[in-house]
Amino acid sequence: MTTMSRSAHWPPLFRRFNSHQSRQQLFNETRHAPGTYTTTLVNDFGKKVKYTLIVTADDQQIFLPQQKADGLAGPIYFRSYSKFFKRYNAMTELPLGARQFVKQYLQEFAVKLNHKLTPESLTMGIVTDTHDKANANYTYYGVNGLQHVQELNLLDETGILDIKGHLGDAIDGSDQPAISQARLGKIVATLNESKTPFFMVEGNHDANDKYDEKFFHDRPSFTAKTYGNLVYKKLFAQPQIHVVDWQSGLGYFDKGQVRVIFLNTSDVPFLLNADGTKKYDVKLTLAIRQQQIEALVALLQSSSNRRIVICGHANLIDAKGDDALQYNGHAVHELLVAFNHRLKGRLQPQVTNPDFTVNVEFDFSQQQGGQVWAYICGHRHLEAEYKHQGIKYILLNCSALMGPDHQLTTHFNQNWQRKQGTMTEFAGYVIDIDAKTRKINVYGYGAATPERKFNF
Repeated sequence: MTTMSRSAHWPPLFRRFNSHQSRQQLFNETRHAPGTYTTTLVNDFGKKVKYTLIVTADDQQIFLPQQKADGLAGPIYFRSYSKFFKRYNAMTELPLGARQFVKQYLQEFAVKLNHKLTPESLTMGIVTDTHDKANANYTYYGVNGLQHVQELNLLDETGILDIKGHLGDAIDGSDQPAISQARLGKIVATLNESKTPFFMVEGNHDANDKYDEKFFHDRPSFTAKTYGNLVYKKLFAQPQIHVVDWQSGLGYFDKGQVRVIFLNTSDVPFLLNADGTKKYDVKLTLAIRQQQIEALVALLQSSSNRRIVICGHANLIDAKGDDALQYNGHAVHELLVAFNHRLKGRLQPQVTNPDFTVNVEFDFSQQQGGQVWAYICGHRHLEAEYKHQGIKYILLNCSALMGPDHQLTTHFNQNWQRKQGTMTEFAGYVIDIDAKTRKINVYGYGAATPERKFNF
C-alpha cells in the first residue's frame, strides 16, 4: 500500500495531508476516536480502492476493503498504536485465505478423480491464459488471474499432482511495466510455493506488448531478459526440471516412461528499429527459431522409449493441417512426425525472413520406441481436439474470466455464461498420462469439459 486519499470523514489533520508528506508521517500522526470511517487507499498497482477503517477503543485500526467479490478489491490491513512511542506501528497485511467455495469444489473434484488415477501415471495440473492484470473487473480480465493460479495450489494440496503447469499468457500485458512485472513475478512465486514442481511456457501477451502498443509508442517496456529473469531463474532452479535451452525456455520433466517437453511458441528475437521501436510485436508474432529447434532435435534424439507430450502456448498447426504460427509451426510438427517414424534428414522450411530461417539436420533412425503422442496448448480460448499425421492436438480453455457480453469472448466461453464468483469464473485441468494403458485423460474443472479421453 502506498498512500491514502483525502476524505470528508477524516479529522482536520488527515485532510491537510498532501502528496509531499511521507506515508510514515501520516501513520505516526493520525489518530481517530473509536468508530467506523470511510476512506480510499491507493494500492501498489496505482488503483484506488474503497476501504472501511474500524478503530477500536485501544487505538487498533483495521482496514477492510469494501469489495464486491472475494479478494478482488484488495487485502485487509491492521496496525496497532504504541502508547510508549506515541506512534502507530507498521501496517500488516492480513491474508484473506482461500475462497472456501472454490476450496470445497476442488477438494470434491480431486476426490472424484483419485480412484481414476494410478501411481504410475504422470498427473499434471494445468491452467492457461490467466491474462492477469491489476484491475478488479467483475466480468472480464482482472486480478482474478492470479487468484486462479493460487487456487491451482489448492488442487495441489490434495496430493494428486506430480507437476503443475501454466501454458502462457500469464499476464494480459496491458499494465505499466513495473505492475506487469510484479504480477508476473507473483504468479511464478505462487507456482513455486509448494514442493510440487512447476513449469511455465511463454505466451504472446507475456512481453507486455499490449501496453507498448497503446501507451509506449511501440517501444519496449520489457527488456530482452525480463521474462527469463522473472520465470526461468525459478523454473530451472528446480531439480526435477531439466533445462535444454535457457534462451527459449525449452525443458522437460520425466516420470517413468512419460516425458513432458515445454516448448516456446513466442520465440521472437528482441530487435529494435532505428527509432527505438520494436521490430516485432510479440503479441502478433508466434514463432519457433533455429536455436530452439536444434535443442529440440537433440532432446528428441535422447528420448528413446519415451511417451512424449509437448506443452506449448499456441498450437503448431490448425485442424486443416495448416501452419498456426507465423513462423515454423508446421516445420516443427513435421519434425515430431519424423521422430515418430524414425526418419533421418534435414529440416529447411521455405522462410524468406532471415530472422526465422531454419536449417537443421536430424537423425532419429537410432531411437527405439519413442513416440510423440500429443501436443497440448491454450491460446485460442476454447476447447478443441484434432489429429494430424498421428499426433493429437488438445486445446484447453482459458482460465481468464470471459463474460458473455464482451466482443473478444469466444463462442465456447459465451456458451458457458461465465460469471465472477461462480464455478464458471475459472477454468483448469488435470491431465493424466498413462504409459502402461497408452491413454491421456483430460479432466476439466470450472468452465471446462469434465472429461475427455484419448487412446494411443
